[in-house]
Amino acid sequence: MSTRKAITEVSRADLGWVTKNVLENKIFNWFLVVLILSAYTSTGFASAMLADPASEIKGYQEMFSSTAICSVSSLDLSILTLTMSSLVPEDLKRRGVEDSNKANAIAASTILLPVLGAALFCALRPSLPEE
Repeated sequence: MSTRKAITEVSRADLGWVTKNVLENKIFNWFLVVLILSAYTSTGFASAMLADPASEIKGYQEMFSSTAICSVSSLDLSILTLTMSSLVPEDLKRRGVEDSNKANAIAASTILLPVLGAALFCALRPSLPEE
């Protein structure tokens, strides 16, 4: 990430087929949001956090300190969430949003809900210019 060159001027014509037709497709992006929400609900995470968040957090802390896979997975998720958040302002600039305060606020908000925040950003972001 630190060695890559930021590209801030892109149009839909510059994109490859998969990016243009799948990743830029709002239906696909909303499908990802629904899929992530279903993971939160089908695993029982949402109901457990609503019922007794203190014991769930305590249980997570115990698992984090006792199992390597939990701590490594948590670190991976944290790195991915922070990486996505750092790319949001650049993506918004590419899409014509010039207000850096607004872009930074949106980037910070994607950190609040790991994975879901990034998916919501992709579903709600403005489209790329057509030219």
